[in-house]
Amino acid sequence: MLKNFFSLFMILALILSSGVTTQAADKNCSDFSTWKEAQKFFESQGGPKSDPHGLDRNGDGVACESLPGFDPSYKPSQGSTGQTGLFTDTGGHWAESNIDFLYNLSLVGGYNDGSFGVKKSITRAEVATIITRHLGLSSAKASFSDVSSKHWANSSIGAIEKAGIMGGYKDGSFKPNAPITRAELSALLVRAYNLSGKSSLSFSDVSSKHWAYNSIQVLVNNKITGGYPDGTFKPSNDVNRAEFATFLARIIRNEDMKIAGGEIAVSFIDVGQGDSILLETSNGNTMLVDGGHRYAGDEVIAHLNRRGVSKIDLMVSTHPDADHIGGLIDVLSEFPVEKVLDSGKVHTTQTYNDYLTLIDQKNISFEIAQEGQHVDFDDNVIIQVLSSTNASSDLNESSVVLKVIHEDVSILLTGDATVENERDMMQKYNVDADILKVGHHGSSTSTSIDFLKSVTPDSAILSYGDNSYGHPDSEVVQRLNNMYTTIWSTYYDGSILLETDDNGYSMISGDMY
Repeated sequence: MLKNFFSLFMILALILSSGVTTQAADKNCSDFSTWKEAQKFFESQGGPKSDPHGLDRNGDGVACESLPGFDPSYKPSQGSTGQTGLFTDTGGHWAESNIDFLYNLSLVGGYNDGSFGVKKSITRAEVATIITRHLGLSSAKASFSDVSSKHWANSSIGAIEKAGIMGGYKDGSFKPNAPITRAELSALLVRAYNLSGKSSLSFSDVSSKHWAYNSIQVLVNNKITGGYPDGTFKPSNDVNRAEFATFLARIIRNEDMKIAGGEIAVSFIDVGQGDSILLETSNGNTMLVDGGHRYAGDEVIAHLNRRGVSKIDLMVSTHPDADHIGGLIDVLSEFPVEKVLDSGKVHTTQTYNDYLTLIDQKNISFEIAQEGQHVDFDDNVIIQVLSSTNASSDLNESSVVLKVIHEDVSILLTGDATVENERDMMQKYNVDADILKVGHHGSSTSTSIDFLKSVTPDSAILSYGDNSYGHPDSEVVQRLNNMYTTIWSTYYDGSILLETDDNGYSMISGDMY
């Protein structure tokens, strides 16, 4: 029985009674709202060595210097984000935070040329040394025919062999200088860190008879990896140093989470022109806020699978616009959903009707969000509804706005809330937050300067795709820049992952897997 059957019934009755990110085309500076966006695109297209769009008008390696937010101190050699890293090739790299994390633990280092070698395959000897160092294994003499007593990693290879974590080949060799494959690394990590569990996710290139099948399933279950977007795992592929750093960093962070009492991960999923946000807790609870357009359903499901999600404990529909609820229909069809929190705003589209019908058919608990309520979701997370005005004639103004707090980190999820909503929230609630999901894809109808001054976000996420609406508005972007807010966008960064830790939070984007 629906928890709030009458509410859902009334919505259905009212309905019955009433009558994508694409490959970039030719670009010019006027197509960008800020200099940072233009420079990032310019470098992604091969700049400064190559400038197919003619964005570098001065030939100095810097694009569109007339745009708002131009940094005259920027040097192109610093990388796509304009920031240097610990190593010459890590600044702005998708794995930078994980590489830095391991470096600060004295587990990894770089090369004499100052690089980390993000794309370089990691060898079996290197892996043995790093794992031995982290686990504090006692040195031992290696027994393999191709690891001499003078080999630089002899004692580490011997230690990991003695611990039963890593073995050799049938011919008695270890192949210390050979790259480690994704399958081999999976088996090693499961043994080294006593990982367990099994995921419902399967890969087209890993059958149940594959020798590493169980280990790969365990890694997915522990959210260490989720494979590739095409549904493969590529078990025979060599692992590069950036990928290894990410796998190991996630395992270590997971261990720290168990000790500290739990952290959270928040994915801002790239669904093109729309919103979709996944929140995961260390207790295994999941909340999905919106699902993008209906055509984005496959991408949302793929992302859930890559994250090892098997159920949705709380689904939130901020308002019934198609670019927010469309993809939820596929999720409702494919995943067990415990509860739906809805704006209560009635809409008459077929998309909204299909969404409600599925909830009814599956007998899913249905609740209308109430302003000020605290949402029961997870013991380690506070979620409060700051706005929910379903009486408004404006769909955007009816958006459910959530403030999510985990320890010292706060996130404001605004849906398509308007400046009027913002004004009301500022008068009633503390809207200060570390991370702001910018309202209405950066439209001029949201994100007033007064609101930004009240939120004071360190980081902001713009979720949008190719569109004819002018999203994001250049004035909104300029306001964010004026607040010295770090701007992330799904259009340029792809899906964005936020993870909390003892030091606050970190964010990565792009190829997170």
